[in-house]
Amino acid sequence: MGRSQPAVQSGSPAITVLVVSDYGSWDDSGWDDLRQTLRALGAEALEADAEVVLVDSLPGGRPSPPDLKDVIPGLRVVGPSPNGPQELLNEAVRSASSDLVALLDGDCLPAPGWLRAATEVMRAHPEVAAASGRTLYPDTSLLNRVLGLLSRGFIDPGRAGPTRFVTSYNAVFRRDSLLAHPLQTMQRALAARMQTEAIRLDGGVLWFEPHMQATHRFEGWRMESRIRRNVGYRAVRVRQLDPRVPHAWVARWGKLSIPLIVGARTLDSFRDCIRVGRFHGVRWFELPAALAIAVGVHLLEIGGIAAALADPPPEPR
Repeated sequence: MGRSQPAVQSGSPAITVLVVSDYGSWDDSGWDDLRQTLRALGAEALEADAEVVLVDSLPGGRPSPPDLKDVIPGLRVVGPSPNGPQELLNEAVRSASSDLVALLDGDCLPAPGWLRAATEVMRAHPEVAAASGRTLYPDTSLLNRVLGLLSRGFIDPGRAGPTRFVTSYNAVFRRDSLLAHPLQTMQRALAARMQTEAIRLDGGVLWFEPHMQATHRFEGWRMESRIRRNVGYRAVRVRQLDPRVPHAWVARWGKLSIPLIVGARTLDSFRDCIRVGRFHGVRWFELPAALAIAVGVHLLEIGGIAAALADPPPEPR
């Protein structure tokens, strides 16, 4: 970053939670979700010795409701930033008062004990650079449960232990790892994937902690279709930007790689359904439906994959 970073002082909180408010289409129900997330954190913040920071990038160009600051006594608000939402999040990390920094989206409701689990897993495993939790969709239908499984199950090994991926919306990091690998200026999910790959390739251990459970807001197929296009784009682009990422060679095949990518990702999702479906509320007799939905979901990624392949190749690193 070209500048020295402030050291965390003794007597600092055990953990800093950055609640990220950057979802551009939030309506009144979205702000209600954010209030619920803050209330859930506030109920545990004192016991867990936590600092809670609202990272507000003015989603949709609208200021946050003023009452949000009253939900948690002492809530600190960071933002907005003229340098964009990713640099704003980097600034929030630099301002954190703890050696542990948790990230939680404003529309992601943590279960009771989430803060305690996030703190304890990092204390118990000093070798771990980042730990991700189990994220579910609201359990209102089989479709919700299956789409939650397909979107979030790949992170989940089924038990606490090492994993290859860490999510950016339900995770805890060592602050030093985030400072060493700040977010780049690009779409947030891609920037977060580049960040965690850099941490992993730098020797950082990534972990999964099932007790860090949270429920993410879900808006149906329209949201899923947008997510899937972005996922397809990200799956290729991260390999174009960093050839050290596993299977980076596939990005060099052009359009010929599309069936291979979609097929491999579909097979991975089949394995996820069988491996961890029960943790997402998908029962054994619902697995055929889950496998069929998986095929449709990955077909939605083709547009994003093709868009990434059509982008000009990045400059050599």
